[in-house]
Amino acid sequence: MAASLGDLVSDADRSAISGESAAWLADVFRESVRNGIWGWYDDEVAFVRPWGFHVRNIDVPVAIWQVAQDRTTPFAHGEWLASHIPGVHPHLLPNHGHLSLGVNSFGLLLDDLLTVAPA
Repeated sequence: MAASLGDLVSDADRSAISGESAAWLADVFRESVRNGIWGWYDDEVAFVRPWGFHVRNIDVPVAIWQVAQDRTTPFAHGEWLASHIPGVHPHLLPNHGHLSLGVNSFGLLLDDLLTVAPA
């Protein structure tokens, strides 16, 4: 898995995606485009087009999980979001990569969702 992603993955990601986690990620990637690429396309378009709202107007609970070893999403983007969304719950982590966060900290992510979600 890591070899097929090449330079898109950091050392933190590379160490996290082997064995069972690599097989799981391969399944996740395949499933993500099973019905087409349009969800992926929308994510990519969001990088270059206005979102239709300003993040300072967000009035629902938001958690930001951004990692410094991410080679696909700049750490500065997570920092910017964390500094502009009112009441945000930021998690700006220096030692994770784009994939290693989900592989190694999936339980923490789910626990955080329960903490931020409205009752």
